This record gives sequence, structure tokens and C-alpha cells, in this order.
Amino acid sequence: HQLKNPLGIINNAAFTLQRTVREGKTITQQVQIIREEVERSDRIITELMGYARLNEGRVEKIDIREVLDNAVDQAFPAAAKYEVQVTRDYHPALPPLLMQRSHLSEVFLNLLSNARDAMNGKGAIHLSLQNGEDYSVLATIADTGPGIPPDKLPKIFEPYFTTKEKGSGLGLAIVKHNTEIYGGTVR
Repeated sequence: HQLKNPLGIINNAAFTLQRTVREGKTITQQVQIIREEVERSDRIITELMGYARLNEGRVEKIDIREVLDNAVDQAFPAAAKYEVQVTRDYHPALPPLLMQRSHLSEVFLNLLSNARDAMNGKGAIHLSLQNGEDYSVLATIADTGPGIPPDKLPKIFEPYFTTKEKGSGLGLAIVKHNTEIYGGTVR
């Protein structure tokens, strides 16, 4: 239904557009609706492709600090001028992680994008990277957003569950999946 809804809206807008043109009226609103729904469908397909990608790429030694800092730059590009203060607390001697860079990047980018959206682009984010047991790394991303309502917590990692108007519900499912395939956990 995630793709059927926007496709139905596009179909209805195209039908209305066709009728509007026949009647000689303006078509601006219908064109805007079609563009928005195509964009939403594209986002859903892109996320589905990311969720389905299990064994693409190559495993390498990764510096988690570098990947997290790159994700911050992607989620908060300087040109967008978000009013977000990012603080970092990175342990100086973290072990390298053996995994696919794209999997870790997706994890951090999804979490940071959710934080940005929850704060409406204004607030503070605190990033922490600390040593865990058996050469693992504990990564914490905390934001000043409103938090997740307790009744929604049990569902947040389910594919297609979303509280966002234009979300696909795959972001946190991808975070969980990409973390667990390397023996990690998310909470």
C-alpha cells in the first residue's frame, strides 16, 4: 500500500488534469500533486532497494568516527543552514569495525535524519562513541526532539511503520537490519 497510495493519487491527478485541460482551466495544482507523489514513490523505492540490499559491496575495516562525521555532513549540509548544534564525545582509541561502509552509513544517516526531522531542524544532537565489550563500539545519538511516545516504541523497528506524513517506515527497519547482520543491537 506504500506505493499503491501515491500511484492512485497520481492517477487521480492525471485524470483531473486531463479534464481540466479539456475545460481550459489552470493545471498548476494537479501538476504539483503529481510531482509530490512521484517524489514520494521514488523515496519509497530507494529505501526498499536499500532494505533489500543484503550482500552488496565489500567488507572492510572502517573508522566509525569518519563514517559518523560524514553522515552528519550529509544529514546537516552547511548550505541548508540548519540550526542544530552537534557535540561529539568520541573515545580516542576505538577499534576498527569490519563491515560494509554503506551499511554503517545508512544506519547513521537514518538516525540523524530522524533526529533532524523530530527537532524540525532546530536543536542539539550529542554523538558518543565509546568502547564496548569484545572490541565492539557503543554509538549513541541523542537529540533534543520530543522523543518517541511509549505506545509507539514496540513498533518503531517494524518495516512500513511510520509516524511521518511522507515517511516510508523503512528507516529504522534498515537501521535494525544493518546493525544486526554484524551482531550488533539497536535500542
